[in-house]
Amino acid sequence: MQFWSVDGAEEILGRRVRVDRLDSRTLERGHTKTFACWVWTNNVENIPTRHTLGVLPRGAGRVEEMEGFSPPDMRVAPPPATAEYEMLIHVDRVED
Repeated sequence: MQFWSVDGAEEILGRRVRVDRLDSRTLERGHTKTFACWVWTNNVENIPTRHTLGVLPRGAGRVEEMEGFSPPDMRVAPPPATAEYEMLIHVDRVED
């Protein structure tokens, strides 16, 4: 749902694709299995066929500062495990 907007779709599809509008089925948000939109591009090959979305757990990357405390070890902790979601991108119709 983080990308359920025109801006979100443009972020996934890349700089060479402009999203014109969301399809009416997408605007209803009846289910989140499919996301349909109308896009403009000068070459259909500019549209990627898949995108991987990594989602960090809530609160990841935040550090609480403790005033007056200097940790003895300045190494950075490894990042938390992310949940990865593979999105398949399908071109249903091309109009010239």
